[in-house]
Amino acid sequence: MNKLGIRFLLGALLLLPSFTIQAQRTGLQIAIGRASFRMDDMKYLQEYILSNYPVEGKIISSFPSHNMVGVNLIRKPLPNIKVGVGYAFSTTGGKMNYTDYSGSLSTYIIASSYRLGAFISYDFLSSERLDLALFGRLDANMSQTELTTYLSASGYSNSASEKYRAISPNGSVGFELGYNLKNISLGLEGGYLVDRPGSLENVDNKRKFKDPVNNQRVLTTDWTGWRVALKANLWFSL
Repeated sequence: MNKLGIRFLLGALLLLPSFTIQAQRTGLQIAIGRASFRMDDMKYLQEYILSNYPVEGKIISSFPSHNMVGVNLIRKPLPNIKVGVGYAFSTTGGKMNYTDYSGSLSTYIIASSYRLGAFISYDFLSSERLDLALFGRLDANMSQTELTTYLSASGYSNSASEKYRAISPNGSVGFELGYNLKNISLGLEGGYLVDRPGSLENVDNKRKFKDPVNNQRVLTTDWTGWRVALKANLWFSL
């Protein structure tokens, strides 16, 4: 993460407690939505593995858009400003398969993202019931990728699995529309996340996940993509 990103994240974390005295509102936010993912290296790996199948298999799925969830602690120090910290999770994956009368061969690549970060939003249009805001967020992201192959043939079955991890910073920007009730706010959020992919490393032996064709390159997960989510804020007094 560059110096500007580190300062933003630390600044938001340090300022959040300082708003306790003057904060107008404090709340818990839950978000459920959908996200898309770039995942260029994982799609490349999927094609490479399929090309090395001893039989002609096919790709069943290749890192499609998938569900995401988030939980945030938020505070509203000023009428048109919200700040917060929170956790978000998303996952996607790919599947390859070959099946005939004698057996089957399947490979799964499951990628998961665990993000912890801070955000700030500004209501540039606001009324008693409706708010339209611009937000920005920075996260520390841990990616976990599991590569598993299953073989079943003539009554024989076997499987092999390896896990990889990577740490990367990412940031997102977007808009959110909120509808305010007395102690609850409901909202819709849309935005774009940019990930700075981190090098994947084997969980057990700590070896880098090298490109099987170009051994000088390390494979990564890339969570860059669009986001859309429904949100609910439960406000309470502290």
